[in-house]
Amino acid sequence: MALGVLGVILEELLLDSARREFAAAPEADALVEAGALQEAALLDIRLNMVTSSAWLLFDCRGALQIEMGNTAVVVVRDVQSVQWSGGSRGPRTWRAVLGWTPRIVDGSLSLTADVSPGGLLEVVGKAGEFYVGDVPGCDDAPPDFVSASDAEVRSGLAQWSSEFELVHASFVEPHPE
Repeated sequence: MALGVLGVILEELLLDSARREFAAAPEADALVEAGALQEAALLDIRLNMVTSSAWLLFDCRGALQIEMGNTAVVVVRDVQSVQWSGGSRGPRTWRAVLGWTPRIVDGSLSLTADVSPGGLLEVVGKAGEFYVGDVPGCDDAPPDFVSASDAEVRSGLAQWSSEFELVHASFVEPHPE
């Protein structure tokens, strides 16, 4: 697998033991830059208790700081806590990121997303990974959450099983001072 190669399944990239070889400075780094994911949409969260990892999947078509990819993933390793609060508006909710705040405190990485409507997500762990790339079919406008069928919505959004062309990747492992 190499940067710019199409056909890599997103989930397989995140599980690849050689994934650090694909590091390339992102235009906005969500692991260290406040606002890096502003106006991206939080699509999905996976929490794996066996590996103590959390995966956050974002649609970046509306992101203000990310132009070179339509999809981003934040991975937190050695998760210490995950907190979510937020309501729903109907069967589907587009959750745009209004605020994104990464912090390194006492050797831990804390990532906080303030999402609309009225949601707040905080994930704290010992290491972070950030991937930006393109998912085929996700360059047009997002599907209409009100009138589109479930199949149309699924086909118009990135999934963990989507093909993914990696553009940028960054990694951070805070150490206690």
